[in-house]
Parts: sequence; structure tokens; C-alpha cells
Amino acid sequence: MSENQRYRVIKRLASGGMAEVFVAESAGIEGFRKQVAIKRVLPHLSKNEQFIDMFLDEARLSGRLAHSNVVSVFDIGVGDSTYFIVMEYVDGADLKQVIEYQKKVGRPMPVESACFIAAKICQGLAYAHDLHTPDGEHLNIVHRDVTPANVLITRHGECKIVDFGLAKASSQLANSDAGMIKGKFGYLAPETVMELGVDKRVDVFAAGIILWEMLAGRRLFLGETDLGTVKLVRESNIPSLKPINSDVPPELEEILRTALARDRDGRYQTARDFGRDLTRFLYRFGRPVSEYEVAELVLGAAGAPAVRKDGLAMIGEMLDLMLLEFKSLTQQDNAGGPNSLQPDLFKLTGANPTVSPSSLDAGDTDETFSGLSDELEGPDPDDAPQDKGRAPTAWWRGLISR
Repeated sequence: MSENQRYRVIKRLASGGMAEVFVAESAGIEGFRKQVAIKRVLPHLSKNEQFIDMFLDEARLSGRLAHSNVVSVFDIGVGDSTYFIVMEYVDGADLKQVIEYQKKVGRPMPVESACFIAAKICQGLAYAHDLHTPDGEHLNIVHRDVTPANVLITRHGECKIVDFGLAKASSQLANSDAGMIKGKFGYLAPETVMELGVDKRVDVFAAGIILWEMLAGRRLFLGETDLGTVKLVRESNIPSLKPINSDVPPELEEILRTALARDRDGRYQTARDFGRDLTRFLYRFGRPVSEYEVAELVLGAAGAPAVRKDGLAMIGEMLDLMLLEFKSLTQQDNAGGPNSLQPDLFKLTGANPTVSPSSLDAGDTDETFSGLSDELEGPDPDDAPQDKGRAPTAWWRGLISR
């Protein structure tokens, strides 16, 4: 065994236009084994310096985060001329899957469970928003892509925020382009689409959207086109939950109205304040809730059987995996020396690998829209794809995530 950290690929989780994710096993001395997730840049993007700078920003930023409600990042590396991030593998489902499963079986998510999950999201966001360097410098982290698909829930009911790929922080190398709006349209804050600037209150607004959607069992902002969705965000008319879910008490509606205030100055100013009010509400609501109850919600969503692939697709995936070789950037690769890596082939374990939940999904993409003000003033219907009945799809693909 080489002294370099090695990662043996077990199965592919998801892939898209910019990146792909694998489950892998980290091997160490004396039989040490740890299951991890590896997010790998597709080879054709490795020569795109701006994209790689953004990818490395994500890795460096995520590596600073250490909280029970944030997915941990362990390593950054390069293999087969492509960059990758090694992070915590979350065995369970993402919140998007949970919401869709509850809708499918016709059971609304319990009010107490929805509030508990939202409070945990707020805890993770509050930690990231308040993070400082060891020297006391505030990092000014804003996630900017808080969506149900970026909230992973383990089979034990633990909630973890993932994918800081769009995060804005003072330490980033790759600066955002002026006038460029990043994130999924249906989870943007109104000030974002109005180009008024981004701060941590956009994450508070997104967390409020998620809570509303858990309680309503449907999307809050979803137009017939991407542009239609953006207009709904800009208007930010929040329907009452009373006719949708009679279990939602007026006190919780008031909390949601504050979290989803169109004017950011009238909104919760911090995720901590939003989470604190949710926790206080839960005590008064009088229904006990914990990770145990949340875990029960995950079981159905995570237990759906995987779609069996045909033989050619399986062979193609096995060949792809065999061509991958990962090594840590933190280790030296001295050609011919005692620490040099030999070109081992990774073996695919299991004859019929299943698809596990991850922060990526080929069906949804990050959405960025530049020149937004011009389009809102006079949209051309031919500029945006018609896509009724499902979440809006971008014109192009960004860093892959749900």
C-alpha cells in the first residue's frame, strides 16, 4: 500500500454536464476503511481556468466548515488530469426526495417535522454565516443555493447542507461577474433578481421557501417558464397556508411571513433568529419531534428501488470507473520514489449498483441569468423554454447540483 491516500471507487452516484459524483472507499494502514463521496470535474472542463478556480474555491471554502448540519469536506485532489473533492458520504435522501415522496403517498409532512428540519437548516446556515478565520477575520459566507436538493438527510434523521459551489465569501479567488445571478430561480430572494446585492438574508429567504414547501407539499415559486418563475420571485406574493394545510397554526404563518418578507429589512436578519423562533414555536406547539421522527420520513424516500441499467450502459460505466485514478493533492508524487502511485484499476463492487442520494442530479441544474433587468422589462417568449408542470430548467448548465 502506498503511503499516499488512496480512494477506491465503488459506484457512481450521479453525473451531469460539469461534474460527477462517486461513492468511494478511503483506504489506510492496518485495514482502515472509510466511505466517502467524490465530486469530480469532467475532464473536458479541466482546462477551463475560470471553472477550475470556482471549483477550488468551493473546496477551500467547504474545507473550513465543520458543523453537524453541514456536509464535511476532507480533501481536494487531482487524478487522471481532473480535479476532485472528497467529502462526507451521506447515506439517506435529500429533502427534495422526501417532499416528493410525501406528495406521492398523499401524506403531508407533519408540521413539527417540517419545522424541525427548517430549524436544523438554520443552524447550519448560522454557523457558516458567522464563520471567522483563526485570525478573527469574518469570511462573509453566503450559500446562495439553499434548496431542498442541497439538504441531505441521513437514515438517522440528521440534516446536512451540501454544495457551497455558488457560495460567496471574501476568501474566494473567482469573483462573481457583475450582474450575474446565480442559484435556482425558484429559490432566489427578490433582491437577487432585482440586482440589489446579496447578503446572508438571501439564505434566510430560501430557508423560508423550503419550510413553506414542506408544509404545502408543492412549489412556492414555479412559473410556466424560467422567466415566469423569476417574475414570481420578484413579486413575492406568499399564499396563505391555511387553505392548503389546516394543521398550520397562525403563529407559524406569522413566522413564515417574516422569513419571506419581500423587503429584506423586514425579514429575519439572521438564520439564527429564524431558527430560534422555530424552536420556540415547537416547544409551544406541543408535539414531540426529534431525529427519530425525521428518520421515518427518510426511509420511504431512500428505499425506492434503483432503475436497472441495460448491459451496454453497465459496461460503459465500468470502463469509466476503471479509467479513474485518484490521489491526494496534499501528498507528493515522486516518480519512481517510495511514495509514487502505481496505476491501479478501480473495481466496481456489486453486479447491480444502486443509485444513492447525493448533492447532484442530472435532471436539475444551477441556473444563472445575466442581463436579467432587460429581460424582465420586455421578455421574448422564444427566449425561454416552455416547461409546464415541472421545475424550471436552465438554458445551460452550471456546476451540477439539484
